[in-house]
Amino acid sequence: MFEPRMCDTCCIPLDPFMLFISREVEYRHPAWVGVEWDHVPVPVPPDPGRLRGVCDFCSSDHPVTAFETEKMIVMFDGLSIHEFSEPWSACRRCAVHIRRRSPHLLIERALQVIPGTLNQPDRWARRTRIKALFMNFFKAKPEEVGL
Repeated sequence: MFEPRMCDTCCIPLDPFMLFISREVEYRHPAWVGVEWDHVPVPVPPDPGRLRGVCDFCSSDHPVTAFETEKMIVMFDGLSIHEFSEPWSACRRCAVHIRRRSPHLLIERALQVIPGTLNQPDRWARRTRIKALFMNFFKAKPEEVGL
């Protein structure tokens, strides 16, 4: 499992990727459509006093609870492996859909709220990626653990 990291510059949690060829771990900013990061990530261990809380499902600020899964969620992204770290932070609205085990409502919420504007083909591509991730999340049996 990868160690959690945040960006020392913007205090956003970073996503870990392991490159297939070199097996090196690389930390990247979240892939929010419409958000251009103005700096390269500077990975440091999370500092709770500085870490900016973000909902892992819709990217809104102010998570109110967190979920852990029984199984690890790992997805392939081109030539890298993306391991999704735990716990998964959730805002109030996303937490309701998770508690009710409503993946399709959670997907719709994320598509409406995640930053960026997309044309129709890009919107379908985003829906496909989000659906795969969220369905894996629900298959991994999430349980609420709080913040």
